[in-house]
Amino acid sequence: MTIFQKTLIPILLFGLLSLHTVEAQDIQQAINALKDTLEVKEGEDRILVLKDIAMKFRSIDMDSARYYTKLAFNEAEALDDDYYRARIWIVYGILSWDEGRPKEALSFHLKAKPILENSKDYFVLGSLYTNLANTYEALSEFDKAVDFQFKALESFTEGKDTLWIAGSYLNLGNRYKLIQEPGLTMEYYLKALDLYERIGNNYFMAMCYNSLAVAYLENKQYNKAIEYAKKSYDTNKDVGAILELAYPLTNLALASWALGKYDEAELYYIEAIALQEKKGERLALISLKNDLANIYLNQGKMNRAEKLALTTYREADSIDYLPGIDALSKTLSLIYEEKPDFKKAYVYHQKHKAARDSLYFTEKAKEMFNLKEKYESEQKENEILRQKNELVEGELALKNRNNMLMGSGALLAILLIVGFVIFREQKVKAKNFARETALEKAMAEARAQENLKEQRLRIARDLHDNIGSQLTYLTSITDSAKRGIDKGEVFLMEKLTQMKQFSLVTISELRDTIWAMNKDEISLEDIKERTQQLAATVHEATDDKVRMKVEGRPDHKVLNAFVGMNLFRIIQESVNNAVKHSGSEQIQVRFTDIDKKVQIEIEDFGQGFDTLQSSNGNGLQIMKNRAEKAGIDFKQESIIGKSTKVTLQVKA
Repeated sequence: MTIFQKTLIPILLFGLLSLHTVEAQDIQQAINALKDTLEVKEGEDRILVLKDIAMKFRSIDMDSARYYTKLAFNEAEALDDDYYRARIWIVYGILSWDEGRPKEALSFHLKAKPILENSKDYFVLGSLYTNLANTYEALSEFDKAVDFQFKALESFTEGKDTLWIAGSYLNLGNRYKLIQEPGLTMEYYLKALDLYERIGNNYFMAMCYNSLAVAYLENKQYNKAIEYAKKSYDTNKDVGAILELAYPLTNLALASWALGKYDEAELYYIEAIALQEKKGERLALISLKNDLANIYLNQGKMNRAEKLALTTYREADSIDYLPGIDALSKTLSLIYEEKPDFKKAYVYHQKHKAARDSLYFTEKAKEMFNLKEKYESEQKENEILRQKNELVEGELALKNRNNMLMGSGALLAILLIVGFVIFREQKVKAKNFARETALEKAMAEARAQENLKEQRLRIARDLHDNIGSQLTYLTSITDSAKRGIDKGEVFLMEKLTQMKQFSLVTISELRDTIWAMNKDEISLEDIKERTQQLAATVHEATDDKVRMKVEGRPDHKVLNAFVGMNLFRIIQESVNNAVKHSGSEQIQVRFTDIDKKVQIEIEDFGQGFDTLQSSNGNGLQIMKNRAEKAGIDFKQESIIGKSTKVTLQVKA
């Protein structure tokens, strides 16, 4: 499952339903009932009824929703009332979101914000904050998204509105789902479901069922995911929310995909896409079409996969939607790798890398946790103040009732004695704490110096090896240019351009090495992607004379940074040796899951060598040293005139 899929699985519908409630009844009946009341409504009441009709139409007919929103705004204009204009601006923002225009939605919500904040209407203000949270999340501003969601929770708590408190819990679960915090995700989802079940709201229960299906998908409990997705589908169908069926269908498709049932997944995706096209939710459509392209890839339908992925990539690029560009460029890279067309695979791999670098997920996730802690700290401080106030009031009442003036002197003496004892104990504790702190600080500084020394050595070694591998390709290009010097200026310019490109790649690799050394973990998926980039580099440097294919799809496993970097360097050195010495036109790298280990095989089909005579080679010794230090099982086999194979195994 791709990062993009994980990003869009949470369906942030609750906040976008701001300012209306869908009870457990047929939506069309609810609309008809509201229309019947219009004849006796006027002024402000008429505006709110028109607004409610528009919001209910969102689930069945977007054109009608737009029509009634316009009627409501015209009524607000006739009254010349800023408060009611702001209420309808929120509805316009919600409809803009539905149609895949988050920036336009944000402009409507921000226009309404200063007006509604002066109203002190907890329900309306909480709904506004929730919509702002959803919109900022779509724009990848996750710190603002969580900040506004907690503001929404505060507003609904102040207003004692159980339905919307539950909705805030649901949205918080969705946001922590985004940064893959399963504990917090499930905690908030279950809080929301409990409240919805208490008040008997089937519409939002369906939403919770769908969110729980998402959580089970993340935990790889696919049968449970299918169970809850079907509950969501059936409940939505019962209340007449036809367009909302796209979301449980999406999760049914993902679970079927994970279980290898590609034909079932394809049917679910096609049905979900049809519903989302009717609703006009562009961001969800981009996600669904990317997934369907991957299904076609798994089924071997390469032309269909390529056509769908290219069309959807252009759509995501046209609205500058980074998560979509990230996922679709990766999908296209995989498609062209399978075709095979290594030049296009390399181009889209670079686009995927650039898009991912722009998302800043790590920094945003940290900010989200800081905001959560800030909110919970403020809640605790408020509770402590409330308890203190109650305590003070109780003491005053007790003194007034019992007239304890006669005992005040004795009480004062006791308090002084106790205070003195406590003061001495605290003073001793403070001294001991200061000593312990100083000792811990000294030990931490010593450990830091040792770690810094070790890290410097590791970085120096990795940078040296990395530069060496890139210079190998630069040398190959130089030799090629020498041999073709009589081919003219165009040929030489092409080679100079290639040299420049590989120099830039060298700089990029230096940056990536430093970045990786600062990471706690490196996933096997990242290592495979880097190996695919290496394949494209080999292809480019040798003028198509050597083709390298990367096979297998490792599970979502991670290694610590030291093991991960050494594993990639061994792969890189093995490939370099094959390019320089084997004379082979083909190199294969295979990733295979074996129990709790991952096996990587690097094999060429060239001239081979005598392993006994070559055992003292510097490159081989470096690889063995790396493997030994990182706990990687290393094995090299070679048959003269046939092939050379390096086999690596690592626990993951």
